[in-house]
Amino acid sequence: MLLNDVKNYLNITWEDSELDSKLSSMIERGKASLSNSIGQGLDFENDTQAKTLLLNHVMYENSAILHEFYKDYKEEINTLYILERVKNAKDKE
Repeated sequence: MLLNDVKNYLNITWEDSELDSKLSSMIERGKASLSNSIGQGLDFENDTQAKTLLLNHVMYENSAILHEFYKDYKEEINTLYILERVKNAKDKE
């Protein structure tokens, strides 16, 4: 489950339903934001570059520095954007 992966990534080992709800909202916002920037159909469940970006997006938002995320990960986001466009073009052939 993605929430457990995020909690593990953030080293959150305790149970807190309010925190789980907050993190779940961050996950959904991160997925929407990355999908808008890169493209729909990203795989956030498996060990992919998209999932790594999502984990970092949540970490930045949880640390109240989300405004830094797109600056710090611009290269990775652009690379994934290009890879997704190439993949989609090949799928159309």
